[in-house]
Amino acid sequence: MTDTSIKQGKPWMKILLVISLGMNLAVVGLVIGAKISGHGPRGMSHANGSGMRALMHALPNSKRADVRKYFHENRDKIRAKDDVMRTSLDNIATAITAQPFDANVLNEAFSAQRAHIVTMTENAQQAFVAIIASMTDKERAEYVDNMKEQRHKWRKKHSRKSKD
Repeated sequence: MTDTSIKQGKPWMKILLVISLGMNLAVVGLVIGAKISGHGPRGMSHANGSGMRALMHALPNSKRADVRKYFHENRDKIRAKDDVMRTSLDNIATAITAQPFDANVLNEAFSAQRAHIVTMTENAQQAFVAIIASMTDKERAEYVDNMKEQRHKWRKKHSRKSKD
């Protein structure tokens, strides 16, 4: 004789797990979006001192003005992208709470969000490359020196060694 009954987990645990996973991914999406768009706390420490804000900060002052000009000229496009990101997060939340839950719909919502983030990143990188391409050899060398100095300062500030 064999036992044909299969122990079923509690259905609310599965729903809670999916909601938790979705919320974690939504937070990751928000963080990535904040980094890409340049928003977020000004004093925010980047994971390794080389985030986009750190790269911009290392630019010579004249080129930082070009970055500000780019964001000023593209503010309407950037705001529209922020609206798309909010809609994307709403779609994710809707997919998570849908009855019945459909994992394919949630995957599609995450895929749409990821595609939007990739597009925003590519646009920012293209603008950044154009700004760097407009630099003289001397400005690019100064820029690399500034990046190294920032990295050194970041490592020193975030070193795990005790200074006792």
